[in-house]
Amino acid sequence: MALHEVAAAARDLSAMARIVGPDPKAVKMRRQAFHLHQSGSTTLSASALLLLPGSLAEPPPLLDRICAAHGHAGGVALTSASLVEPFLVAEQRSNPSQEFQPKLVPEARLDVVVENEEARNIRDEKSGVPRWLSARLLAIVDVSASADSVLSLLQHEGSLTRSSSWDVCWSLTDVNQKHVDNDARYSLESNRNNAYVESTEPPMLAKSATRIAILGVSNFKSSNTRCIDVSLMQQRGDSLLIMGSPFGILSPAHFFNSISVGVVANCLPPGTARSPLLMADVHCLPGMEGAPVFDKNSCLVGMLMKPLRQRGSSIEVQLVITWDAICNAWSSNKLEKIGQTPSELVDDKSSDCTYKESCGAHKYRRFVSNSANSLNQYDISPSLTEAISSVVLVTVGETSWASGIILNKNGLIMTNAHLLEPWRFGRTSSLGLQNKITSFSEEHIRERENNRLQPQKCKVSNEDAVKHEVTLFNLGFKRDRAISVRLDHGERQTWYNASVVFISKGPLDIALLQMEKTPIELCAIRPEFVCPTAGSSVYVVGHGLLGPRSGLCSSLSSGVVSKIVKIPSTQHSQLSSNMDIPVMLQTTAAVHPGASGGVLLNSLGRMVGLITSNAKHGGGSTIPHLNFSIPCKSLEMVFNYSGPTVFCSNCLLFSQH
Repeated sequence: MALHEVAAAARDLSAMARIVGPDPKAVKMRRQAFHLHQSGSTTLSASALLLLPGSLAEPPPLLDRICAAHGHAGGVALTSASLVEPFLVAEQRSNPSQEFQPKLVPEARLDVVVENEEARNIRDEKSGVPRWLSARLLAIVDVSASADSVLSLLQHEGSLTRSSSWDVCWSLTDVNQKHVDNDARYSLESNRNNAYVESTEPPMLAKSATRIAILGVSNFKSSNTRCIDVSLMQQRGDSLLIMGSPFGILSPAHFFNSISVGVVANCLPPGTARSPLLMADVHCLPGMEGAPVFDKNSCLVGMLMKPLRQRGSSIEVQLVITWDAICNAWSSNKLEKIGQTPSELVDDKSSDCTYKESCGAHKYRRFVSNSANSLNQYDISPSLTEAISSVVLVTVGETSWASGIILNKNGLIMTNAHLLEPWRFGRTSSLGLQNKITSFSEEHIRERENNRLQPQKCKVSNEDAVKHEVTLFNLGFKRDRAISVRLDHGERQTWYNASVVFISKGPLDIALLQMEKTPIELCAIRPEFVCPTAGSSVYVVGHGLLGPRSGLCSSLSSGVVSKIVKIPSTQHSQLSSNMDIPVMLQTTAAVHPGASGGVLLNSLGRMVGLITSNAKHGGGSTIPHLNFSIPCKSLEMVFNYSGPTVFCSNCLLFSQH
């Protein structure tokens, strides 16, 4: 489907939820990125997934039972629970959890804004004022499977990234928080009453990130209810469209139902066919939490939630709870308890339980299984999937990691030199090397860009592993930290030892590693030596942010080549061509720390560059969407020497003079 067709379908299921409530001490907006506060009342908003009767071919038992328990027969809106939690009554607010009978404080009011039907008619280009409809809070639901996936990122054993360095909120929350904390009406008592949102414990963060609120929407009827299908299986690179309302209450006329597009960056847990949580490479803004997410066929993928954010930086990881996880959030026992008082015990042989057996999770699973075969169409080509498997995780000791690219079936891997020699960039060596070499900038000036990779003879012994008799660390530097490489094959992740073959001493930020054992599953990358043009689509694949102990596979982001940096051929003394030489590619695809040494791919799955760095602000925070790669044309000599005979006796290695 064309993008505008997916957007048209998305409008039928997109809404904005608003809550207004008493807040004389101005503390309800804590942990919110934006708000309105007037005359002792605070207004918050979030995006929402709107479901009218007939919207889903097979409504999940979860929604049916909640609506039945409250006697609600209209539409429902699903949004982030963080919208309503500040206005829950004290006993529920002090111990947040899923609630079948949630209660808001007196005078709190919920509304849902939807588009007029005539406003959805794109052909006639009619504009209509959004409709405000009253709503009520029906339930707060914990999506356990998605929470477990978030927790696995925050609390993996022996993580290189401390769980306390992560939070679940927008980066703009810090700015809003300062205004709240500086307010004269703020008190310690109010802080204690809202202590639950201040917790940095990983289990609390994981649950708060994936908790949803279910609202009942009344007095809304549509003569053209669209029945949508569900997207059940996602993989890295699949297209996503999100329709939400960033900063919605600040100006609904301007921000209501805005569109963001991107791709699936990763699926959690790794290797699962139907993932409960997706990491999305999409540019989103505060207020879009709760927004519905669709695939390229306008099938419902799930809901956007608040991002995972690294404290002290602007790095955000967008999270999507899949619809499959929402529908299967509760076991049959929990479903049976909805609407029951403590004295009403559920009998396994009761008619209510029989209804559950016939119309519950089993029926839903049968429906989605049939739909998956006909509806799910992957975006990425098999060649792109193959290229993703060519990216490996490289660790140096227990403190540093980066990405690498498999060059051949013999286990030759290319990565960045700065992983092994970080002093070039003012860092401490990851290998425990004691002596410093000339800085990168000085060597760059001295050698210019005209240095070439030259062959050098070197003795190699091979006894089930490749071992070199000489070191390439310059005059016998001692290495005290092991180098390991991890290969990902579906659910199976295998570690291998590796040794250093070559480290560039010139301007090229490259190093070569040799796996000491070579599994048969190795998939070598396919290079493209024709430089991509500015504006062409590219993908970045690398291991970033969360580290090796998280068990996360490589992540994917998409963007375009924004600029090609070239130098005159006259600076290359060994080249006779008069054409300028491409030496660096600048792209807009997100690159995070840890993705160094990853691959830059074109839409056909061919490698067009080696990821080397991204830009940083003066304060040290990274700019993920401004990054740089070495084009394959500049690496052609490396690929020429990565053939099957490279590691025979008297093999050829690389060195720079």
